[in-house]
Amino acid sequence: MSKLLLLVLSVVGAHACYWNTGCHYQLFGSKTPYDTVRGDLRDHESLPNCAAVSVWTMNRHGNRNPGTSVTAGMHEMALLKDDIIRSYISGNSKLCAQDIENFKKWTWNTTLELTQSYLTGTGYEELYDIGKRLREKYPHLGQGTAEEFYFRPTNEQRTIVSCDAFVHGFTDGTILNVTVDEPRQRDDVVRPYENCDRYQENVKGGQALAYQLDTYFLSAPYVAIQNAVQQRLGVQKNLTAANIFAIYELCRFYRSWSYNLLSPWCSAFTDEDLLVLEYYDDVRHYHRNGYGSWVNEHLGRLPIKDLYENFAAVVRGNGRKLVSYFTHDTMVEMVLCALGLYREDTPLNSLTMDPDRVWRTSHIGAFSANIIAVLNSCQESDGQNYRVQIFINEKVTPICPPEGCTWKEFKDKFQQYANASLDFCNMDYVHETGNDPSTNSASPVRGFWSW
Repeated sequence: MSKLLLLVLSVVGAHACYWNTGCHYQLFGSKTPYDTVRGDLRDHESLPNCAAVSVWTMNRHGNRNPGTSVTAGMHEMALLKDDIIRSYISGNSKLCAQDIENFKKWTWNTTLELTQSYLTGTGYEELYDIGKRLREKYPHLGQGTAEEFYFRPTNEQRTIVSCDAFVHGFTDGTILNVTVDEPRQRDDVVRPYENCDRYQENVKGGQALAYQLDTYFLSAPYVAIQNAVQQRLGVQKNLTAANIFAIYELCRFYRSWSYNLLSPWCSAFTDEDLLVLEYYDDVRHYHRNGYGSWVNEHLGRLPIKDLYENFAAVVRGNGRKLVSYFTHDTMVEMVLCALGLYREDTPLNSLTMDPDRVWRTSHIGAFSANIIAVLNSCQESDGQNYRVQIFINEKVTPICPPEGCTWKEFKDKFQQYANASLDFCNMDYVHETGNDPSTNSASPVRGFWSW
């Protein structure tokens, strides 16, 4: 065999190893780090002859620890570490030597069982940086009385600390003194789905969602991954479908906490495997939070009503400079549905993965995902006018053009949300009133950026 062929083979073999792959797969569904997919408010040109007078934001909490059940599954698989190493030594593994070396260095974070679902340091930095960029983009908004600023999280540690981080970033280096409203046990603006019987019974606890998740783990692509990982790791334990996904959780959580976004547990998968695994969150969120049910769209109307009312108050001369809510991916995605964004031509299902889908949680439901609306006061040829810009994850959207919606255009699009309520959540609402809200949905906007 020639030296050139040996060199080629060695290069091919090296590139098959996770540790030195040139470009690692970046998208991990709802556990994607914000910096992987975000834009930057500071890069958008300010509107000519305009000044921002009010900003409204809805923010998902930042990077967090896994919840109770996920932590348990991850810990069970973490105990396989020594078996994976022994499998390599005995020649049964298909992993590379350096990947095994990285397994030897890896340790389980024993605090996870004590801080389940808590915001991480990475998550704090994500929200701090968003607040900081907002301050740098609109420095004049940082001047005013405490009453002109409003911040409210849900009653979870991860949103409460996310709110603190955002406020810290927005006020750091200034004399602005603001207070954060106490989280509410019942909050129909940032968590209305908790108080909606129709959602809890028919959507979150419904059979449609359960069917999609069950069939995903039985699908041919997932079963193929299950078999491939079994061979790749070479362990004696028969890995179940749940075991494989727990290893994926180890991969995507631990990589998000690493400064170089790498985890030895990701070596269990190829990029093609990760593409299939990413799809799980898309299907799950589509049916639980998205267009899988009309209920989700109508729940998303409640925060938009708040947005419209806040901007209308500013136009009347008595609104706030900044209103920010801190919530969960469920709420952010419901608002996107209410706005008619990312609607698929064909509903997502667990057995058919469309590579060109626009409902993709890696991009729209990542950690710290957000919706930012900016009300600008403008001096135009016909006098003073107001223009509204809307950003998603600090990127422009099709809801308003880059030059912003005029106030009339904004009212025409958003006044429909002013009557939003939770009346439809009553299981007998349609029967008693004859009003079927499932026939009244926002017009679709399929997508506005390329993946």
